[in-house]
Amino acid sequence: MYKKMYLWIILIVLFLSLTCMTNAAAPMEFKHGKTMWLLHVYTGEFWWNTIQEFLKQQVEADGWNFNFVSADGSDTTQFDQIITYAQQADILFVYPTSTNGINVAVKEAEEKYHCPVVAYTNYITGKSRECVMYDDKTAGQLMAQEAVKWIQDKYGTTVGKTVIAINGDLTMSGWKLRQDGFDWVKANHPEINYIQIVGGLTPEGWADVADSCIAGAGGKVDAIISASDGAYLLGTLQALAKYGKLYYKGDPKHVFIASIDGKPSTLQWLRYGYIDTVFAQVPDVMAAAQWQLAKEYILKDASYQSAPYTIPEIPLPLTIKQPAGTYWGGEDLVATLDKVDFSETPIAISPLPRITSDNVNTWEVYGNSIVKLLGVDIDPIPTFEAKGTVPEWSQGLLDAYKAFVGQ
Repeated sequence: MYKKMYLWIILIVLFLSLTCMTNAAAPMEFKHGKTMWLLHVYTGEFWWNTIQEFLKQQVEADGWNFNFVSADGSDTTQFDQIITYAQQADILFVYPTSTNGINVAVKEAEEKYHCPVVAYTNYITGKSRECVMYDDKTAGQLMAQEAVKWIQDKYGTTVGKTVIAINGDLTMSGWKLRQDGFDWVKANHPEINYIQIVGGLTPEGWADVADSCIAGAGGKVDAIISASDGAYLLGTLQALAKYGKLYYKGDPKHVFIASIDGKPSTLQWLRYGYIDTVFAQVPDVMAAAQWQLAKEYILKDASYQSAPYTIPEIPLPLTIKQPAGTYWGGEDLVATLDKVDFSETPIAISPLPRITSDNVNTWEVYGNSIVKLLGVDIDPIPTFEAKGTVPEWSQGLLDAYKAFVGQ
């Protein structure tokens, strides 16, 4: 009798053990079927579309469902979108409309709806999982310093010279930080006529203020530093040409022009010799690095969607290397994800490649590599009736680019 009882006990224990092992081995399914949403700040211009396209590539390559919606620059709209889509997604990537306008919504998405939120490309002052951002302020300051040095080298003095700084909607952290960098001119060279103009969210707005400013300057323009390029820079070049101020690089009357972004059109204008320097953004790096972080540390399983609803933290500090096939200035450069004093979100600041006629035909530069994926940002890329002599290196760069894109 006891032997039979012991046998039954052993069988029950084995059955329970096997059941537990089976349940433990069974992976938890994501509640929304591996669905992510990008809540974008704005769509319709090449840069914004690119940052979306690169992320889509990464997400879909791993079998996740990619979706996006635009807030058209509105804090209120994006706030509501965060609450709505946190209930439909397994993770949100949010390109913030401002640094603090959506903090409460992000907190609610994570704490009430258990949906992790990544601050994509621009940061928030509140807490999200992580952010990899461009070093906007440093890029702006380096551009400002380069413009001033160019003036000093050309004229031997900066007294009475004019620098125009053109920027976008300063509620967005990227453009605001670039303006902080540009303002180095005002802080360090009060003898320079430093003119700050703001074009808002759209390229058309930038074109309007550039035309008015260059016309009003009466031809006294020595350097222009632009916080974005491509369609945003187009109006500036058109205005310079319109008022007889567009000269090839190297000409005594050339106006120094530097920009941030590195879109295909702008790299082409650099090859033509219209502009001097581009500080390239790295949307391909941001997409690859941020999705990899999410995949490795946040989405390794779906346990955060069940009690006790603990969303994983990324271990800090964490070194991030240049993703394969991208260019952020060289493979020896790294970024470090860590705590910062201006945000509750851990942030990594990517390197910022400086592009000139010497390295514009590095094909891994985003503005080159994107052409085979999405084409050019302005089709056809405009050319201008610049004055002076075409630089001797220009045609060689243009021919090599044609061979790269197969024309």
